[in-house]
This record gives sequence, structure tokens and C-alpha cells, in this order.
Amino acid sequence: MSVAILHCGFMNRTKPPTNKVIAAFIRFLSARELCYDLDRARGVLHAGLEGANAKWRYMACADDAGRFVLVSIIPLKAPEPKRPACAELLTRINARLGLGHFDLDFNDGEIAFRTVVPVARKSRLRQSVIEDVIRGHHIIVNDFIPPISAVLFAAQTPEKALAGEAEPDNTPAPTPRFSLN
Repeated sequence: MSVAILHCGFMNRTKPPTNKVIAAFIRFLSARELCYDLDRARGVLHAGLEGANAKWRYMACADDAGRFVLVSIIPLKAPEPKRPACAELLTRINARLGLGHFDLDFNDGEIAFRTVVPVARKSRLRQSVIEDVIRGHHIIVNDFIPPISAVLFAAQTPEKALAGEAEPDNTPAPTPRFSLN
């Protein structure tokens, strides 16, 4: 059994992180004085994001190949009868995305958005890369919560849910709000 410990960026941690990906992510959050949970046993960092359409948790870790992995857990679960339509919607959304993809767990209906970024063995994960990936998660998850909700709870077809999506404006994306809750 592992225990997650709450840390905030302004707190002094005596024990260094276990790998360079988590160390870089902790530096990123600490520089912004943001709170996170660190599960040292699993090498996973947990934190939160908030958008106009939802609040959600995300996890950061390194996979077995040393790549930076960021997973946002969508705060909606697909009820069993809606999972085929949800899978179709997520497939249609994924076809539009350049980096990252949505997943649906058919066993429990959990929906997640995942991005994996290669990190060379002898290089460091740059803070700008972390910021870009988090910003991408913020924009993508926030933008696609409404069509996902429409399919799951308003009986819309995946095509209609995506068609109802507002055209993106070209204004700069707002800075994501980070939170633990």
C-alpha cells in the first residue's frame, strides 16, 4: 500500500523525486507554488486542472521507456448503454487531434485524455514542454466536455454532438488554472 503525500510548491521537501520526469514536473509546479500529491511508490504525481466546463484531476509519470506521460481523468463516466456511442465520439475526436488521444475503459466507463512525450535518455524534460502539454490538456479536455456530455446525457449522436461544437476562435488560450481539488 502506498501513501500519497500532499506537497505545495512553496514547501521544502527533503527527499528528492525518483526520476527525472517527476523531478522536472515538481520543479514546474514548485515554481508556480502549486499543490500536488506525490505517490513515491508508484512514481506518479497527481494534481488538478479547472476549465470553464469542468474541474478534473491529472496524473504525470514516466513510462517504462522514460517518456513523459500526462493523463487527464475526465470527470464523466460513460454508462454502459452509452459506451458504444461514446467510443464512436472519442474515435471521431481523436481523428482531429495532432497530439494526445482520448481513451474509454469499457469495463467501468472511465474516460481519459493521454499525451506521451519522448524524453531522450541524456536530456531533460523542459519546462516549456510541460507547460505546452498541460495547456493542451486544458484546452482539449475543456473543449470536448460539452460534446461528450451531449452523447452521454442528452442522447445526441456523436456526429450531432461534434457538429454543435463551437468553431474555435483565434484568441490566445487563457492560462490554465491549476488546483488540487
